[in-house]
Amino acid sequence: MTTVALIIPVHNEEACINALLGEISTVCAKLVNRFSINFRVVFVDDGSSDNTCLRIEQNKLSDIPMTLIRFSRNFGKESALTAGLSEAAEDDAAIIMDADLQHPIEMIETFIERWQQEQVDVVYAYKESRRSEGIFMRIFSTVFYRLLNYSNRYEIPKNAGDFRLISQPVVRAILSMPENERFMKGLYSWVGFQQIGIAYTPNQRKFGKTTFSKSALIALSIDGLTSFSIAPLRLMSIVGFLISLLSALYFVYVVIERLFLTTAIPGLASVFALVSLFGGVQLICLGIIGEYVGKILIESKRRPTYVISKVQLFGNDVD
Repeated sequence: MTTVALIIPVHNEEACINALLGEISTVCAKLVNRFSINFRVVFVDDGSSDNTCLRIEQNKLSDIPMTLIRFSRNFGKESALTAGLSEAAEDDAAIIMDADLQHPIEMIETFIERWQQEQVDVVYAYKESRRSEGIFMRIFSTVFYRLLNYSNRYEIPKNAGDFRLISQPVVRAILSMPENERFMKGLYSWVGFQQIGIAYTPNQRKFGKTTFSKSALIALSIDGLTSFSIAPLRLMSIVGFLISLLSALYFVYVVIERLFLTTAIPGLASVFALVSLFGGVQLICLGIIGEYVGKILIESKRRPTYVISKVQLFGNDVD
């Protein structure tokens, strides 16, 4: 019988656990017989400081086996996803979702239906619209994905997150990659395989509040760009070439003005402005190079992606 693991990373989500497990139990009970599938739930606690783990222990499902992997500290969502995939490596497929119920639980049925009927390896969900996120976030998202997919032989789908079903071959391919600093959205696409997307509208968050700030989103975007694209380095070369060309043209203009024209020679203000401009561009370029060098340093240390402090099993007469 086919087994599908529901991988759910959690970090300070105690307010969502009861409702989440209730919806999972309801949806999975309906799908077990229809698709001849056994489900199991894999929670990965990313160093929660509230009662998230206690809520999971108190509300463990009687009809679905559960695994709770607890990190020794907060390692980040990408590490939690990697730990969940490692736990699900022997299952036929894994479905990744958030704990806050913004990912509609009922879409599990659609994922499995498309996976079985169309014989694809990945079924991912992408946001149908981002109008509710504001003009800044929409522009930021557009620029980010264009840079991310610049000159790549594969394409990372725009507006697609971690909410998806991935088959066992894809899980194993992702786990085979040795990098420590992982950008999962990129890895899903890099491995290839047959993939299809489904548009969806995220639910409004009903419980608790998100711990993922805009600054964290920007940091994750920088990690993604430096992990999966050399576009920033190429843009540096283009900007450097354009500035050099403009500087050469300006030099020619100054020589012509000095020798053949009677206009006044520009003063120190223009010189200071140009020096400040070039200095700022150089610092930005050094910062971009520093991001790539920092990535190399972190990868060279070969530290583990995460550290597990405890693994608990629930269900099927295991406590």
